Amino acid sequence: MFFPMCVNLKDKKILVIGAGKVAKRKIKKIAEYGTDITVLGKEIKESEILKIKNLKIIKKNLENSQNEIEKIVKNYFLVITATDDVDLNEKIALTCDRNNILVNNVSSKTMMNTMFTGVVKNSEFQISISTNGKNCKRSRTMKEEIKKVLNKIENLENGEENV
Repeated sequence: MFFPMCVNLKDKKILVIGAGKVAKRKIKKIAEYGTDITVLGKEIKESEILKIKNLKIIKKNLENSQNEIEKIVKNYFLVITATDDVDLNEKIALTCDRNNILVNNVSSKTMMNTMFTGVVKNSEFQISISTNGKNCKRSRTMKEEIKKVLNKIENLENGEENV
């Protein structure tokens, strides 16, 4: 089980290994928190991520060698391993964990030390939702219900009682 915690990512160095659709979702999720993101990937398939501020691109394929992985990840606060190679993702996750680097592995529900949660926020609240990776569909349903509650509270505070 993961401990829920909020972390200040402002100006933190984040490495995303892989540049497909899943990587794009992760990048978009963390970019709004003032992070310094580096994306390492052979091909950048998602042109949308190229528009993100504070984003550096390294176009190369990460070699599946322990020395190469350690050399690449050592200076990062958080590593998101989002390649289509499950074995490489696992090797990266183990290396990061061994070196006390936060790591999110998109191809595993357990082989990581950091898990992304669903987030619902407005101008006052930021609420995190997790099913510990067990049921993403239920997490999305919960997010929708929490959005309704936040909207209702906000409308009540603005004097709109019949919403």
